[in-house]
Amino acid sequence: MRISVHPLNDNPGSPVIVFGNALGTRVSLWSAVAGRLADDYQIYLSDLPGHTHPLTGDEPDFTISELAAGLVTSLAEQGVEKFTYCGVSISGAIGLTLALEHPDSLTGLIACSTAAKFATAETWAERIKDVEEDGTRGQLDDTADRWFAAGFLTEDVATGPAILTDLAMVDDSAYIACARALTRYDLTGRLEAISTPTLFLAGAQDPSCTPEAMTQLSDQVADSTIAVIPDAAHLSMAEHPDIVSDHIEGFLGRL
Repeated sequence: MRISVHPLNDNPGSPVIVFGNALGTRVSLWSAVAGRLADDYQIYLSDLPGHTHPLTGDEPDFTISELAAGLVTSLAEQGVEKFTYCGVSISGAIGLTLALEHPDSLTGLIACSTAAKFATAETWAERIKDVEEDGTRGQLDDTADRWFAAGFLTEDVATGPAILTDLAMVDDSAYIACARALTRYDLTGRLEAISTPTLFLAGAQDPSCTPEAMTQLSDQVADSTIAVIPDAAHLSMAEHPDIVSDHIEGFLGRL
């Protein structure tokens, strides 16, 4: 399969960074962070299937491994053979899969608010059922509580509401297809095989991918470090792009 990748800037010859978005978000999720790095790196924003452009086919079905392979193929078609990957949540899962299955393509990995396995099959089945019945709009309240730290939506009058609007506009079938991919995703017991230099980023108030859980991931990857973003939940790159970009830039400077 092919993954939609969008060049953010024109900086030929510079190290390449590829950003990946979270389930229910669009490529703009990373724009504030990516913009801070654009002078020194060639940046691509990758999109989850159907999140910005319509899905093709009546019954989309893919795995996280296929998304990772598709990203490598799509970047190669644009002349990118080596890159650092920075993904959040489901895209963090894509990043961990890249490190296991396509390590020669990676110069570094930044895995944000992610896991070796997300929730249970029963939990995903319930969410899929909810989206089938009420659409992605029905996910707004519960998702807002997971995505943003307490007080963010009342303090930020633009970023948070815009991201939630994106969620409401994401095609239901695309969201469900990605949820089904996450249902089958499980890297439990495999992360010790990762040799790619890795930075794990956790939100201090993330209720799903907690700092404790992210620390356990980091403990399994030999060449890794972890940083916790204060006053942030699942989407720290939207809540504190300055802090997140500082951590990413520091990590990249050590590669």
